[in-house]
Amino acid sequence: MEKQRLQHLIEKVLSGRASVQEQQELDEWYAMQGQEKGFTNELSGEKKQALGKQLFQNIEGRLQEEQEQEATVTPAYELPARSYSKWLVAAAVLVLLAAGGFYFFNQKPAAPQVTAAVWAQHNTTSDVEEIHLPDQSTVWLNAGSSIRFDTAFTSGKREIWLEGEAYFDVAHLEGKPFEVHTGRITTRVLGTAFNIDAYDLSKDITVTVRRGKVSVSDSTKELGQLLPDQRIICRADGSFQQDTIAAGDYMAWSAGQLVFRDMQFREVAKRLERKFGVTFVFRNADIADCPVTASFEPTVQLKDILEMIALTNGSTITRDGTSNQYIITGTKKCK
Repeated sequence: MEKQRLQHLIEKVLSGRASVQEQQELDEWYAMQGQEKGFTNELSGEKKQALGKQLFQNIEGRLQEEQEQEATVTPAYELPARSYSKWLVAAAVLVLLAAGGFYFFNQKPAAPQVTAAVWAQHNTTSDVEEIHLPDQSTVWLNAGSSIRFDTAFTSGKREIWLEGEAYFDVAHLEGKPFEVHTGRITTRVLGTAFNIDAYDLSKDITVTVRRGKVSVSDSTKELGQLLPDQRIICRADGSFQQDTIAAGDYMAWSAGQLVFRDMQFREVAKRLERKFGVTFVFRNADIADCPVTASFEPTVQLKDILEMIALTNGSTITRDGTSNQYIITGTKKCK
């Protein structure tokens, strides 16, 4: 806006002669000032504050005098009371322009400060990682897994996005629920300890509760509420199965242990692949379907684990040369 036009509009508003259109024009100009740089950018903050304070004192006195003089006159446009401080700012701008071409920084009330989201991501390869969240909750992230979250929890909720497997020990915070998103499934808690297995988001997602209570839902409905030693398996087709188990077995990995209870050999192999950085190839599908029940302490080597499994299910497990690939063969059929 031209300086002369701006001066003309402010004078009309101060004198009470501005039309609705003129008031709107000045309103629009004022709204733009938070987006445009002014002529006082080179002034220090202290000089701006001092100059602004003096201007506001002068202009406020002028307005009070005019209001007393025109108390009995009804203006063509009555300035709303809520705009009073805004026009003090506009008048300050006018005085600065007339005094020497400066443009006073606008004094609109500061907008409430909004905490910016600061995202953190943790990825694991072959080791279990213990992660402490800003709310004092703890996460044990299994091998080949990742989580990401807003460290400030700016949404009002404590939200975590998980791919893979993690064990959560959640600190109780009243009014600030804890949510874990795993593809189509969301697990909500207030304070509890639970495990989520979601390595392949296109297949089964399993939630197991060790302590407290959780709610598990998909994008449309709640699938179930779990208490300690309960588990829900959410399938890709939308169906689900809830049962009772020994939750500690499903969370033993967080302490470095390997515990398998009637787990298919192919699933056991996947866990060993992630933990030891190797690959397995099944030459016989029947062997891959065999259930495995075994437990191993953190210090047990892969070679010993494979020997024990082969002994129990009749398979043959051989290393392919010097590579990290193992070939599994056998003729035993599992019921």
